[in-house]
Amino acid sequence: MIGEPLTRLGAEGLLTGRGRFVGDVRLPGMAEAAVLRSPHAHARIVGIDTRAALAMPGVLAVLTAADVPEAAVIPNRVPAPDGTATFLQPAIARGVARYAGEPVALVVAESRYVAEDALERIVVEYEPLPAVTSADAALAAGAPRLFSSSDSNNVALIQMRVGDADEGLRAAALVVSERFHHARQTAAAVETRGLVAAPPGVTGGEMHLIGSTKCIHINRNILAPMLGVPPGALRLTEVDVGGGFGVRGELYPEDILVPLAALKINRPVRWVESRRENLTAANHAREVTYDLEIGFEADGRIRAMRVVIHADIGAYVRTAALLPAEFGAALLPGPYRVPHYACDLWNVVTNKTPVGTLRSPGRPECNFARERLMDVAAARLGLDPAEIRRRNLLAAADMPYDCGTVSFGVPTVYDSGDFPALFASLLERLGYDAARAEQRALGARGIRRGIGLAMYVEKTGLGPFETARVEARPDGRFTVDTGASSMGPGLETALAQILGGALGLPADRFDVRHPDTAAVESGVGTYGSRATVTAGNAAHMAGGKLISEARRRAAAALGVAEEAISYEAGRLSADGRSLTLGELARQQSLAVDASFKVPKVTYAGCGVAVIADVEAETGLVRLRRVVVGADVGRAVNPRLVEDQLVGGVAFGIGNATHESLRYDEAGQLLTGSLLDYALPSAADMPAIDAFFQEVPAHTNPLGLRGVGECGNPGLGAAIANAVCDALRDLGVTLREIPITPASVRAAVESATTGPAAKPS
Repeated sequence: MIGEPLTRLGAEGLLTGRGRFVGDVRLPGMAEAAVLRSPHAHARIVGIDTRAALAMPGVLAVLTAADVPEAAVIPNRVPAPDGTATFLQPAIARGVARYAGEPVALVVAESRYVAEDALERIVVEYEPLPAVTSADAALAAGAPRLFSSSDSNNVALIQMRVGDADEGLRAAALVVSERFHHARQTAAAVETRGLVAAPPGVTGGEMHLIGSTKCIHINRNILAPMLGVPPGALRLTEVDVGGGFGVRGELYPEDILVPLAALKINRPVRWVESRRENLTAANHAREVTYDLEIGFEADGRIRAMRVVIHADIGAYVRTAALLPAEFGAALLPGPYRVPHYACDLWNVVTNKTPVGTLRSPGRPECNFARERLMDVAAARLGLDPAEIRRRNLLAAADMPYDCGTVSFGVPTVYDSGDFPALFASLLERLGYDAARAEQRALGARGIRRGIGLAMYVEKTGLGPFETARVEARPDGRFTVDTGASSMGPGLETALAQILGGALGLPADRFDVRHPDTAAVESGVGTYGSRATVTAGNAAHMAGGKLISEARRRAAAALGVAEEAISYEAGRLSADGRSLTLGELARQQSLAVDASFKVPKVTYAGCGVAVIADVEAETGLVRLRRVVVGADVGRAVNPRLVEDQLVGGVAFGIGNATHESLRYDEAGQLLTGSLLDYALPSAADMPAIDAFFQEVPAHTNPLGLRGVGECGNPGLGAAIANAVCDALRDLGVTLREIPITPASVRAAVESATTGPAAKPS
């Protein structure tokens, strides 16, 4: 069953328009909520007058800071350095608003229309304060401090040291360096965030939150004490999800305010954000600057690497704000042998929307910086870009390999893999030598074609555990519940195939449900390409436990020793007599639970190659072909693996060539609609060739690696390398993502007319 390219299971409802998203949830007596957000990036809140809003017909309640417990603060979801608590975000602005879009009040009314109208009746007196809108400005001498109790706008300085980078750079034959900047971006999923909260007085004893979060058990444990209910009396249920991409799983102020409002009016309350709210208030990501130096031996081998990273994390440390940049710092050495490495990572608060995770957090940023300098070094040393990578890739014999870096207390250890074999496959699929020959032929005709490469490593299968519950039903089918969430990549199919393999039954006999804390007592959720690795191994364990329990019951029913019972394809037999799992379920409930504990992170080697044509006169970049590959350990469903890689490429093209959240000096978002925040379309997609390698992981019994984040994080680097390759005779270099026609044209003008331009 594992390894078969089965058609995705459980998609019929979505294909036929019968999906159930938060916007589709209707409960009797349900009210609607709207959020009043600060128009200022930084301001003291002098007073709030809600009387006119409350007097409006249809308005049921208005919540301000006075109605929200002071303990309602969004905590870190991951371990964080000492002192971070100072920078955590309250559920509603208390005394000071620190970014434009921060919740100041919440209105509940009979309809969304009335609620929106009531927002205009709330009078807030603000005293504007100076805003800082970049990491450099926030760190400058005399910069306004966002938090008066802190000594600096730097939340934490995180350092990593491997060997002696200073000495390694001094002794290097070649040192290349550059400052790279990655723009601020967000997920912009098809479905915006939303939540329905039903209070205990309506449900009959439990608080029920219905939404599209992907970490329901984590959020339940955080929310319960804030709402004043025991965790067992708080139920979270996931409905269909229109895209996760990291942003969906974080805890937000609205996740606290909406249930508090439901408790206040003792009626269900629904909130669904607008697109402008989504771009303004949902997590931002990626904005970071790398000052990177790499030292090379004369033969092209890396000797040392040193980097200073400034991460702009926005106004607060919200849920996992420090995670992306630290992941990037830990994986900056990538799939290469780097004997000496030094990193200083600054996490800086500014008056902008807080950041969090976004598909492959931290890795597009670090890959862009490293892989650009790999190409720069290759040109300086007279090496082909493919050859310099070959000389530095870690070999299969090096595994397990400890990079020496650490992220959140976990050492970066690649358990297994074959990076050179993956790279060889990438070049073969691309037809590298033929592509170079075609490039030369096109160049003779005046067509500027470039070829860009990037190799990188992805962090997958994050712990600490995941659960699965399997129940045999009397009709011969099976119900499967897990703590992992279904964000769209086909988790239902993967778990059904794994269980089908364990039980010897067709995958379509398994009904995998959306997560619900009422069905599974504990779980972690879906992020970090972890669901198939962790929930898949838990499901595999549950399959074995189900067979064991069925053998015990069948032995008792047939009056034989348990050892005499044989099992095959759902049937238990002994002495010519047999029972099916369904028949045993008719006699008594037949269900088992399993939990898979994750001892280590599972890493996946990845690579991408891009062919692009570039117009120097206009800066227009046309992607002609993308080849992307990843080591999946073991492909549960090859079709889903390829689909994930292709989807990742589409996501990565958007990040690399379109998306940028821009602010003015006052901290106002300038790209607050999809007219301004550009997203890729079908016309931007080139031919995409996705492939995978299977080198079993040693971190889990099934040998799996995650693939959900493998397709996108190398695109920016590979596209930048392709563009610079096409314009190499002009000496063009790219230092920023996204790569737009305007930025390419500016780079051409800088290279050809600036003081460093080549003489004609």
